[in-house]
Amino acid sequence: MLLYSSLFLLFLGVAASPIVRDDGTLALTTEGPVQGSLVTSTVRRWLGIPFAAAPTGTLRFQPPQAAPSRTSTLQATAFGKSCPAWTPVELLTLLGLLEQQQIVPTDEDCLNLNIWAPATSRPQGGAVMIWVYGGGDKFGTSNTPYYDGQNFVETHDDLVIVSFNYRTNIFGFPNAPQQPINVGLLDLEAVIQWVHANIAAFGGDPDRITIFGQSAGALAVDAYAFSHPTDTIVKGAAHLTSILNLGAASPSGSASAWNAVANAVGCGTSKPQFTCMQTIPWQTLLNQVIANGASFTGSPDGQTIFSDVASRSSNGQFLKVPFLLGNNANEGDIWVVEIEEEHFGTTLPIATTVVFTCPASKAASDRVSAGVPTWRYKFEGVYPDSTNNNPSLRAYHTSEIPVVFGTYNSSSFPFAPIPSEIALSAWMQSAWAAFAQNPTSGLTSLGWPSYSNNPFSETLAELGNSNNPGGATYSAPFVNDAACFAVTPLTRLVLEMIDDLGSIF
Repeated sequence: MLLYSSLFLLFLGVAASPIVRDDGTLALTTEGPVQGSLVTSTVRRWLGIPFAAAPTGTLRFQPPQAAPSRTSTLQATAFGKSCPAWTPVELLTLLGLLEQQQIVPTDEDCLNLNIWAPATSRPQGGAVMIWVYGGGDKFGTSNTPYYDGQNFVETHDDLVIVSFNYRTNIFGFPNAPQQPINVGLLDLEAVIQWVHANIAAFGGDPDRITIFGQSAGALAVDAYAFSHPTDTIVKGAAHLTSILNLGAASPSGSASAWNAVANAVGCGTSKPQFTCMQTIPWQTLLNQVIANGASFTGSPDGQTIFSDVASRSSNGQFLKVPFLLGNNANEGDIWVVEIEEEHFGTTLPIATTVVFTCPASKAASDRVSAGVPTWRYKFEGVYPDSTNNNPSLRAYHTSEIPVVFGTYNSSSFPFAPIPSEIALSAWMQSAWAAFAQNPTSGLTSLGWPSYSNNPFSETLAELGNSNNPGGATYSAPFVNDAACFAVTPLTRLVLEMIDDLGSIF
């Protein structure tokens, strides 16, 4: 009887104790353990992991420093704070894409990243894709539904998605006389280093890292390629939108913006100015940026951005890893329509050509000339859930993002995705995943021919056009790029028009 009582009590003890199940959501990083979550039975997720120290106090406006070590487990189950930013409400509302950024929690302590990885029941050691958001160097956050990596990972084995926050505006691109470095671009460098050192603990392969970005994020990817020509970590680079470097303002002009804000907050222009600016509350600085209409974007600093980048590109002075790039068919429409109608009473169809198409053409050509495996596309899909059922918006800037990420169901417009959009999303996701998994030949295996400098070779992938709404049609780049030979004299006019409208993504 005593034996049965003991066994009964032992059973009660076991039943009362929590059952510990190893689901692979506890990972050990170089700074300490982090606890993530299973968002589905097949996808693990970690949110808000610091990849650098808080850029506050004397670290404000400075290159990112190593994140501090932790003795306790970090609960990585909610997005971290977003970086301070000025979000142009009218533009965000027009797009219907990024308006959610207006309500995310914001703080200067914002250098954190997010990871989506396959559950441990699936194959591990996946290729890694690091996403860099756009925002004209002025705003942006990884805490945006359209940038969610869950669908990407859920529908593809051998893949891990990483997104992160980087400093923008005066905090990331201060252009101060005492600190001319674009520290926001150094945040990307810090992320790459952190991911390389830690991603194996999350089921990723540190030897297969691809960086990809859109608009200002594409510029950041390019900046990394030009500033790290001998890098051995990044194995592939991709642009969702290739773009002319509108952010390369002259250092003297940017310093004027810095001094205007410094004067407005009482720091003047004397020698202790920089130290004074590090003590002002970040909210005060941001408010003065807005009040002064001051523009802070990337400028040539000789370290992250070079003033002779065009010749460097022509000479092949960049990181020679496989390259995937392209742009949307009607990128420039949303910026220029207002000012074109105001000044000319009609629409001038040159902004997309000057700012997006021709830079993509040159970038692709320079890579091919340097022997880099290259793939180029043009996105042409137009859908009710991305245009608010206004097809006149056409394939505008940023409209490809929910198709690539498979996050079209996050649309704020009251329209459901259509079958061709869903099919194209599946096709593009598979293509981007194939590129990350095998940058040298993954796309070729899908039937996408590598780009050629022969203008009559059918190597430009037109995505989502009427000939193949759910996939790719291959055409000769000559047809797409013919106007590039004629628009050079109009470049300055177009840049002035867009500058009048403010930031570009």
